[in-house]
Amino acid sequence: MLSAAAIILTLIVYAAVRRFSHRLKWVHPIIAASVVIGVIWYVTSGDWAAYAAGGQWITVWLGPATVALAVPLAKQLKELKTLWPGILLGVGIGCGTSIAIVWALVSLFGGDPVVLHSMLSKSVTTPISVELAKVVGGNPSLAALFTAGTGLVGASMARSLLKIARINDPWAAGIAVGTTAHAIGTAGFPQEEQQKVAASTLAMIMAGIITSLYLVPFHLG
Repeated sequence: MLSAAAIILTLIVYAAVRRFSHRLKWVHPIIAASVVIGVIWYVTSGDWAAYAAGGQWITVWLGPATVALAVPLAKQLKELKTLWPGILLGVGIGCGTSIAIVWALVSLFGGDPVVLHSMLSKSVTTPISVELAKVVGGNPSLAALFTAGTGLVGASMARSLLKIARINDPWAAGIAVGTTAHAIGTAGFPQEEQQKVAASTLAMIMAGIITSLYLVPFHLG
């Protein structure tokens, strides 16, 4: 019963916050919905095991939802033909930098190898991150946590950082967000910003592939 209530609560709150976020652009629907749902569930139930059980039914749709992001990408294929070399280079450097920073920080602070291997794929979308963690000896649950955290932080900071860096080109902005904040960051773009959504979706797809290749040595080791 509580699991069903968790699903209904999540859907209703997200739909409401999504509508509200169209008026206030600085409100990210996923972050705001997470806070509201967390407070409501804590006050009314506090049974997080039941919520997790209900959440599994929503998690199943992560894969199809990620694939659906390819629709705006398909609409921008003509422009993509001239931009793909720079996009490939940018995503490749971004993924490599992310892995290098994780490795350096965990090594510096003496982190556990399992933690390291769970964090390496934090900048790719959750379904891929979880599977990569299994392959390289990480913990799938930790990988999902680090990936979600990375996406939420990236999505909340994306607009401000892009503004500070004076990045106005929609393709550059989308590639930056998709490479670092995967699907959560991509979902933060308004639906009318089709070029940004397309670029972010492409970066997210490429980041999954490139990160998988970068992590081959960790698997072999």
